[in-house]
Amino acid sequence: MTLSRVASRGKRPKKKPPVRAFVIILALMGVLAVLGLVIFNGLDGQGPKTQTAPEATLAAVKTEEAAELEPTSIRHEVTLWTPPRVDAEAIELTFQYAAPQESSIQVRLQVKPEGAAAYKEAALQNTPDKAAAGKHVYSATWKKAEDGVKAGDKVDLKLSVTAGEAPAAEYEVRNVRFQSREVLRQQVQNYLIYYGDWTDTLVDEVRQKYQMVVLHTQRQITAEQIQRLRGGKDPHDASQAVLVLGYLSVGEDLRTAGMTPEDMKKDSRFVLDGSGPAADPQPGAPYPDGSTIPEDTDILGTMAGSGYAPFYLSDGSSGKAAEPEISRISKAAFVNPGHPAWLEALKTMTKAKDRVSGLSELLGREEGAGYGCDGLFLDTLDTAAPNSFTDSSSANPREFEWTAKGTQELLRKIRSEYPGSLLLANRGLFFYHPDLEAYRYTLRGIVDFVLYDGFKLDSGGGQWYQEAIFHDNKYNYGQKLLAEADRPDGFKVLSLGYAEGPDGDAAKKALQGDRNTARDMLLDDLLEAASLGMVHYSSSAALTEVNSFALEHTPKEPQPPVWGNTKTPAFGKPFAAPREGAQKLERRGKDVYIQWDVAHSNARPVGYTLYVKEGETFRFNKDLAEQSQAVVDLRPEVPSDYAGRGERAGRFPYEAKVEGLTPGKTYFLVIRAKNAAGQYEENRKVMRVVAP
Repeated sequence: MTLSRVASRGKRPKKKPPVRAFVIILALMGVLAVLGLVIFNGLDGQGPKTQTAPEATLAAVKTEEAAELEPTSIRHEVTLWTPPRVDAEAIELTFQYAAPQESSIQVRLQVKPEGAAAYKEAALQNTPDKAAAGKHVYSATWKKAEDGVKAGDKVDLKLSVTAGEAPAAEYEVRNVRFQSREVLRQQVQNYLIYYGDWTDTLVDEVRQKYQMVVLHTQRQITAEQIQRLRGGKDPHDASQAVLVLGYLSVGEDLRTAGMTPEDMKKDSRFVLDGSGPAADPQPGAPYPDGSTIPEDTDILGTMAGSGYAPFYLSDGSSGKAAEPEISRISKAAFVNPGHPAWLEALKTMTKAKDRVSGLSELLGREEGAGYGCDGLFLDTLDTAAPNSFTDSSSANPREFEWTAKGTQELLRKIRSEYPGSLLLANRGLFFYHPDLEAYRYTLRGIVDFVLYDGFKLDSGGGQWYQEAIFHDNKYNYGQKLLAEADRPDGFKVLSLGYAEGPDGDAAKKALQGDRNTARDMLLDDLLEAASLGMVHYSSSAALTEVNSFALEHTPKEPQPPVWGNTKTPAFGKPFAAPREGAQKLERRGKDVYIQWDVAHSNARPVGYTLYVKEGETFRFNKDLAEQSQAVVDLRPEVPSDYAGRGERAGRFPYEAKVEGLTPGKTYFLVIRAKNAAGQYEENRKVMRVVAP
């Protein structure tokens, strides 16, 4: 799932990149496609099953992927699928209705706020007025704001469908709560990432255990199975619901996996206006060791006009500047995420015609299979990695750092057009590292989660992990990433470790409960990530292991924060020491600003409290709050000197203005870190200032 990575100041030791099951499958399918042996209608080669959609007024209607029951064997039944979780004024409700014959129907929604004795009529719009014979999926719009339901309110919903003289079919979902994305993401304490095939039995197992599931729709799974997953332990109790995120490749076009540039020219999807591929637009580019990425960079690039779609990329590494560059891992063409034509392609991809699902099929109900996921797992962001990260000897060389700005632009558009969808970014760590140019195009404020893939245990088979790489992950990139995560517009960090190494068989058995020698290595991997507050999962390189290892072994008791250090250490080395408490005071005119570093806890997010005492210093044998003139929960800002290369001894990720000081008076200041469980660390670092 990753590319080879190097330190910001030089290339890392070469590391075998993880093997992605879906990428291997795509490559094999692409080769078979060239030989004319596969029809791209899904992995089973049978193509999607279709039915005739019934007429409806304003509601969307689509048929099930599973074989439809004979109408004569069907009773009037309705199932209200778990509503979306992200708050909005209007909520699209999706329900499955079974009818023995075509008929006119009436759809009704009732709502019961928490504490209310009875249901009341809800404001439901865009309802279907006809149902076709058989089992079909319909939608309607609940104008919840008109019913006075606000973010955080808990309600019960009852949907009923009446057809002719038949008794109404009803379905109740209790404990429905719509919340902000910020609240939802912090509630996720465990997750599963699984790229294997799904069965009904596996769906039932997984929905009992996990709060969030990442899956790849290219494998065998139906929309109905995804909705059963979303229903959680009890589909009638929304408090047990599961978030489901679908895979989307952002920086590589997996439709082209296994194809040569010559093959691509024969397919109109990969040609479009023929103006591509695009190259770095900066004069003198590409720059092997990297360069600046100015704000006025043309995100479309310089076009070669050699007969390919404009979103494909070329850096000359293949020796053919007029041809798209192909990833050595996925065997698919690299793309420029910022080109508008790529967004349009992403919207319309479907598994049936493209082998991979796009935005509309993953998130909606209308396009293709209509999976209706809660959000997206955004992969291949590392296409935009700094040029210095790879060279011709790397496992997957490319020099496309100029696309970082366009990558940010694409994700902004996805966030804007799909505001109710959760976004999980796989790696792209350079977007959060202040030493690197891509930091100015950070994805903070756009994504809800970041996955630290291969934080310690990597997917290579020769060794469990490389110590230098792990130290760089923990003491360099990890410190910066987690500092960004806990900003007001931050995100939640997940981690992924691999049960591979020199004894992959034993490691996989350990995931399933075997107490063997590999178990300790997996435990150490888990605890390293959990101590920093990352939500961990362990799997195989193919991501086909469903296991409870992280569920069973992640420490449940919160631990008080400990301080970290965002000063960039020598490559592969730990930082010298944590930087505790308040670190720096600056007078700016008549204002005073205080700066500090990041702290970590297994109960994130970590916040920071400022204690202000006038006249004399603090006595640490007494309660700090009782001695203070002011106690402030700080809202950290980004210091103006935080980003950019250079010595970081006097630079810190956080700062805040100290309010309420009287000119000429002396104050003593202490900052302490507090975790999500309300636990404080107890540093005794005091800073003194005379208010200007």
